[in-house]
Amino acid sequence: MITNKEVKEIASGLGADLCGIASVEKFSEAPNGFHPKDIFPDTKSVIVIAKRLPNGIFYTKDPVPYTSASSVILHEVIRISCELCIELERNNGFIAVPIPSEPYEYWDEDKKEGKGILSLKHAGYLAGLGSLGKNTLFVNREYGNRLILGAVLLNSALVDDQVYDYRFCHDACTLCIDS
Repeated sequence: MITNKEVKEIASGLGADLCGIASVEKFSEAPNGFHPKDIFPDTKSVIVIAKRLPNGIFYTKDPVPYTSASSVILHEVIRISCELCIELERNNGFIAVPIPSEPYEYWDEDKKEGKGILSLKHAGYLAGLGSLGKNTLFVNREYGNRLILGAVLLNSALVDDQVYDYRFCHDACTLCIDS
């Protein structure tokens, strides 16, 4: 048996800035086709990892630094997810399935909105890594929305983390939605 602390230490050692765990039961509100068990029927736990983007890319006038950095971090999250799967399978005999942010399963050209096989922002919320703003962005207390998320579906039940009970958005504020 592996503990949450051990899973988080492995993820951190692989380069994750954040790691949280949600039991599959927390996904009861997931839409049909986007539930963890729709992807891997033996899922018992969802491990969510996050890696932050460097702050400096948001101060430039040119989009190239952001595009390059986000591409590198996206690949890092996929690498961390895959290596975490290998570690969990190798040392514990689990079956672990990596879930990347991209490629999208569905793209709405009119809304410029993509959907993956699992909503990672909802998984991050359920795993206690942050909250969802009014604009539906995933927001973390320390890193804001400057994170790229990935996940691992695991066939073993781990103790899950508590959902964050804070909000970033004030009731009257609509700045993000308006812009």
